Order: sequence, then structure tokens, then C-alpha cells
Amino acid sequence: MTTASRAETVPLAAHATCAAAGVRDGLRAAQYYIRDLANADRFGKGEPDRVPFLSRVVARGARMVDGLMSCGADLSISLFLPSWRKLPSPFTPGLMHAVAGDIRSDSLTHNPTFNAYFYRAAIHVAGRYSAPPWLILEHRVDAARRSLAPRANEVVPESVTMARILIALVEQGPVARIGAVSEKNRFFAQVEPNVAVFSIACVALLFAEDGKPTEAINEDEFFTVTGALIGPRLPAIARFIEQRDETGLASELADIKSMY
Repeated sequence: MTTASRAETVPLAAHATCAAAGVRDGLRAAQYYIRDLANADRFGKGEPDRVPFLSRVVARGARMVDGLMSCGADLSISLFLPSWRKLPSPFTPGLMHAVAGDIRSDSLTHNPTFNAYFYRAAIHVAGRYSAPPWLILEHRVDAARRSLAPRANEVVPESVTMARILIALVEQGPVARIGAVSEKNRFFAQVEPNVAVFSIACVALLFAEDGKPTEAINEDEFFTVTGALIGPRLPAIARFIEQRDETGLASELADIKSMY
């Protein structure tokens, strides 16, 4: 999640923020799997007779810990580093260029634009197309940003930049788990969840490049429209990502954008 680069210029608060992010994601993963092993999801679907009493106690405890942890993280961030949790809208004019520019930032702190957009988009997309709970790890989004930094100064078309971002995000796998996918959204289950989630997030960023009034369509609806448009092309996108074919993936993304 972090590197030792430029450590002497980074304040202690920045190190603490990154350390807190790693700890929080680790605890989030632990409580998720505790809930999974305790059949918490089955219990939540109204099947208490099939779940042992101890499992129900563990599930309730895990949910309580998760809620307290989330509230504590939100409060700490709002007090000490509000920009970290600022969630940029894809409709913000020039956001795609800002996200691409943030890759060049060799920082120990989580970059507020790149990380916030993709982390937030992953939650929105997963919530639209699958049932809870989801396990999405923010520090892996930052790891994707860092992996792109060595090539950040290369001048390439926007579609190539987005292709590189998409490949890096899928390889880091911030979406550790999603819930069940409904029959009406079966296209979403054609590919690995990271491919589906971040393909929609990247294409939405391409679509909204010039900005769009949020009064016309809200962000959840926008991600839904994007998913519907690219659903049939997800298998092809997955193949390009698996082969690390930046040129082919960039061509696919450019073609998708031309449809919008």
C-alpha cells in the first residue's frame, strides 16, 4: 500500500492515515469472512431456523463491529483529512484528466481523486448489480495507482490511459467479493467481478468526460446505463485484460465511447 519514497517530506499524519487505511481494510476483510462463516447472509434473508444460535450471535456481533468501524473511520476522516473521503462525481468536467494526472503523484497518502472515484464507483456498481454484502478494499485501488506511476509521463490517447488504468485495477483486485447477481443482471456475472465493476467505472468516466447536468440523470442511473451498454462486450474486455493487450482494449473502449 505504501512505499518508502519521499518519506522525509511526508508528515507523520500522512503515514498514520495510510496505516489506518490498511488496518481498516484488514479488519473489514476479517469481519466479512466471520459473517460469511457464521451464515450471516442466510440469517439476514429470514431463515433463522437453519442457522445455529451461536452463528446468529457471531453474525450480529460482526455487523455491530462493522458499523462501529465504519462510523469511526468516517468521523476520523472528516476531522483529520476531509479530502480523502471527498467523492468526486463522474459528471465533474475534466475529471478523467484529473484522475489520469493523479497517477503521477508519488505520494504516501491515498490520492483523493483517483482513489475516491474508483472506490466510490466500485461500491455504487456492486450495489446496483449484486446483493450485499460486498468486500471492496480501498488500499488496493491505491496499489493500482502506484503500479501505473512509472509510465505516467508517456503521452498516449485517452483510451490507452483508461485501458492501462482498467488493467491495473483488475490485476490488483480491489473487489474481493460480491453477493449474488440477479437473473436480470446475469450479464454482470459473465466475467470476474473486478472486470465488470471497473469496466463500468472506466467507461462511465469516458462517457462523462465533458460533464453532464446531474439533474438529467443521477450517478446510480448513469452507472446502470453504462452497464447496459457495455454488458454484451464484457467478455471481449475480459480477454483483452487477461492478455494485457492495451492496444486492443483501448480500441474496444474507444469504440464503446463512440456509441454513446
